[in-house]
Amino acid sequence: MSNLIRNYFAILAMFAITFSYSIVVLSDDNPEENNREAAWQAEEDSGANDVIGQQCNDYIGDKGWQKGLNYKSNGSEFFVAVGISEIKAPTDSRNYITSTMNASINSQLDSKRALVESMSTEISSEIVTKMVQQMSDGTKPDFIGTSEKPATEIKDYENMSIFEKTKVVVNQQLDKLVDQETKDKIKSDSISSKQLEDELNNILNQSSFKDKITANASGSVRGMKSVYSAYAVGKGDKQTTVCNVGLWSSKLAADVDAMTTGDYSKLQNLKPGKPLREYIPYVNKKFNKSKYDSAFKAFESLQGTFGAFMVRNEKGEMSVLSYAQEKIPTSSAASEINAFNNATLRARRAVIQLRDENIDTVQSMQEQEVTTEDNEGMIDYWSESNSERRLAASASGTLKGDYELYRWKNKHTLNGQPLAGVVIAWTPSNAQTIDQVSDIMSQSPEPSSSSYSSDYTESASDSEGGSSAGDDEDDF
Repeated sequence: MSNLIRNYFAILAMFAITFSYSIVVLSDDNPEENNREAAWQAEEDSGANDVIGQQCNDYIGDKGWQKGLNYKSNGSEFFVAVGISEIKAPTDSRNYITSTMNASINSQLDSKRALVESMSTEISSEIVTKMVQQMSDGTKPDFIGTSEKPATEIKDYENMSIFEKTKVVVNQQLDKLVDQETKDKIKSDSISSKQLEDELNNILNQSSFKDKITANASGSVRGMKSVYSAYAVGKGDKQTTVCNVGLWSSKLAADVDAMTTGDYSKLQNLKPGKPLREYIPYVNKKFNKSKYDSAFKAFESLQGTFGAFMVRNEKGEMSVLSYAQEKIPTSSAASEINAFNNATLRARRAVIQLRDENIDTVQSMQEQEVTTEDNEGMIDYWSESNSERRLAASASGTLKGDYELYRWKNKHTLNGQPLAGVVIAWTPSNAQTIDQVSDIMSQSPEPSSSSYSSDYTESASDSEGGSSAGDDEDDF
């Protein structure tokens, strides 16, 4: 009985092996397709197929948003756009940090461009497809020899027959379609008119396609803020990319209008947020440990943050945080001061751009391809692609009530180059205080009988130090 059971299981195992082998054989009946699938899967798993700006796409995906129109839980609408740009300088360039800031500005404009194009875009299209054929048999037609005739004997284009016009079309494409050896002969004048005519006569069929698109859009964007920005460069990549997620809503537009007009009460008494410094990823070696795994990760987050963000502070005021960076080209004090000044100017400008910015964009592209068949049945292919996009932006306004919230200096984690960074803040209460200061300063001073003057003398030694006094709240 036991032998019978063993034989039964042996037969069952043999059947299972045979069946599994058959499945494998059947699955390998197309090894070429299997190889393509394996290569595709490897690319998918490695992340090599991620698009530029993938971090921003992942961000809006995690938020449950989509590009374009979205809806809040209360039903109100908001618009989301992703802007991308390349950092033009290579990673080892001395100008890499400034180029990074340039790219971040461009990515912010790119997200605004998406909003402007959604509002209204004028698109023109032109598609031309042609197919011509020439065949000869018997007596040679007169028009083939027109290149050897005096100009007075050649017909005008409008007076030519369809077949003669076809000849002209083929001639116009000759420079693109003949082989390189023939082109070289033409340039060196080593090919005769007769040989050139023979090359042309060898063309039997020609098919061409041309697609041209032009798009124009312009508009004014008020209140589109950044909610996320990031940069990325993979090992072996030649260029770093920057992406920005821009968000617009009618409420944001109303908020920046209140900023511009000085109607600050509309920006106050909102739901309290948190102190503005707590929005900065890395401040004075402190960071949110529940959000970042390490100080390094927090600093890289700060290093990759650009643009103007609107947030609520702990008082329930709608506030603005604007991030900017600049390279420090040398170790001198003047270089560092100038770098911080430039970064501050760019950060302040971003607040103006947040309030209102005019965007004009023009984009055009043209695709063309031609196939040519000769009398021997050989088919040549030629293609050409051209594209261009121009984006122009302008903004102006008066900014008051902003202040420097945080200033930092470090070395870029990618190439070790020194950089200067600033975070500029704006709050309604600070703007109101500045208005009061302006009123006081505009008043004429009371006359005084005392006077004082002093001459400057050069320092005989170096010294540094500092202390604070009078900064208790009861002192001001």
